[in-house]
Amino acid sequence: MRLLYTARDGRLSWTDDLFADQIPPYAILSHTWNGQEVAYKDLQSHKDIGEVDAKLKGGYRKLFFCAEQAKRDGLNHFWVDTCCIDKSNSSELQEAINSMFRWYQNAKKCYVYLSDVHSSTLDGDGELAFAQSRWFTRGWTLQELLAPQSVEFFSSDGARLGDRESLKHIIHEITRIPVEALSGSKLSEFSVDDRFSWTVNRLTTREEDRAYCLLGIFGVYLPLIYGEGEENALDRLRKEVMRNNEGLSQEERVCSWLSAPDPSTNYHKAHKQRQVETGLWLLDGSKFTEWKERAASRLWLYGIPGCGKTILSSTIIEHLLQHCHENASMVTAYFYFDFNDRSKQDPELMLRSLLCQLLQCSSKIPKGVDALFSSCENGQQRPSLQALLEVTPQVMQQFTHAYIVLDALDECTQRQELMDVLETVAGWQLNNVHLLMTSRKERDIESSLESYVKEEDTICLQRDVVDKDIQRYVQQRLSDDKTLAKWNKDAAMMQEIEAAMMHGAHGMYVWSPSPPLSFS
Repeated sequence: MRLLYTARDGRLSWTDDLFADQIPPYAILSHTWNGQEVAYKDLQSHKDIGEVDAKLKGGYRKLFFCAEQAKRDGLNHFWVDTCCIDKSNSSELQEAINSMFRWYQNAKKCYVYLSDVHSSTLDGDGELAFAQSRWFTRGWTLQELLAPQSVEFFSSDGARLGDRESLKHIIHEITRIPVEALSGSKLSEFSVDDRFSWTVNRLTTREEDRAYCLLGIFGVYLPLIYGEGEENALDRLRKEVMRNNEGLSQEERVCSWLSAPDPSTNYHKAHKQRQVETGLWLLDGSKFTEWKERAASRLWLYGIPGCGKTILSSTIIEHLLQHCHENASMVTAYFYFDFNDRSKQDPELMLRSLLCQLLQCSSKIPKGVDALFSSCENGQQRPSLQALLEVTPQVMQQFTHAYIVLDALDECTQRQELMDVLETVAGWQLNNVHLLMTSRKERDIESSLESYVKEEDTICLQRDVVDKDIQRYVQQRLSDDKTLAKWNKDAAMMQEIEAAMMHGAHGMYVWSPSPPLSFS
């Protein structure tokens, strides 16, 4: 690993190749290439941008920015991929790509240079300008976002926009990467499929790099074979990921093989938005109480968009998790379909997720699951949907009560396949399984559910049943919103505001405008 530094005369210089304990504290640059990059063979000692050839000014501007920012942070050395790797040396390139994640991980500071975001563009819709940066569309920047201890964002003119922690909620909305991953949770805590999904909309110049840019995300090493094509590179990566998991327990290996999306991110997001004491009308109601105890019970909650179905689901899930907490013979598993997350739109991925949650609470892995894992070359091949449907009842039957909550059926992109799967599950007639579903009242869903969900087992989330929840929410927001503080002492005015908002809600949770985003 060679590093750049600013020599005493103010010009850029670079070290020899350094190893392990020779490497001093350093900063590292994350950026996108724009055709003006400074390659290793081009690197020369320049004191300022005025001395630089015009065709390389964009590349050198990033180098000088990184040098100056590192100096401000008390770091004498820094690393930039374009000119610290000799890409003409295939051996050096191979070592660098396999070491890249670790290099970012070991950096004291990582500076994200957004060449297409200027501080002047942040005066208007700052969030939009930030979100539209090309940096969020590239494959290699994924590990550059997640690996370092400290990630700071800068505009093209060097203005600091914030860091990964302060901007984590915006970055989550842009990338769909869980906030927990952005906050430093170990990447191994996220499923294989989840980690693969983080690159769905990202691009690389060379097709094989779609796989190679994930090496550090999975903690594996591969020889680079440019020319093998994207599919072959991804296939080698998947096999290496599975081989890397051989030291795990059988349950961990099976769950890794299932590569299930993690619905807990949706649950926690919805739960944070829940107003205390809302949803009690359902939890204390006779239908829900009976549903928890009745054999092979089903319940369908439906309503218009925005009536609070997803938040209500989180209330139900919290209640059921507590209900099952001290009894190992009972289990709660759930799934959120999500228009904004491609990994949560597929009925097969739903089934994988439910199966993984059930297995994690099982005392043992059923023989059928072990047999399926073995038949798939010990996890080298993916199981079919039909095969998963055949083993799932075996897992469910290990529990006295298995509560299954499925939110937003209407957000599944393969609607008919989902309806077929749910009909199959209902057809098992397992007395210990309790199925609760939410969705909009759309005809294809309604007609499919009619065959196994009785009319008395449906709840319409109309205005009259959710208005009390909305009223609690409005009262709390009026109390907490600082922009309305001047009215807090005028009870009549607050009552008038509340009445107007309740009248305008029409059974929907809507709060507008939301506070503007600020960069710091």
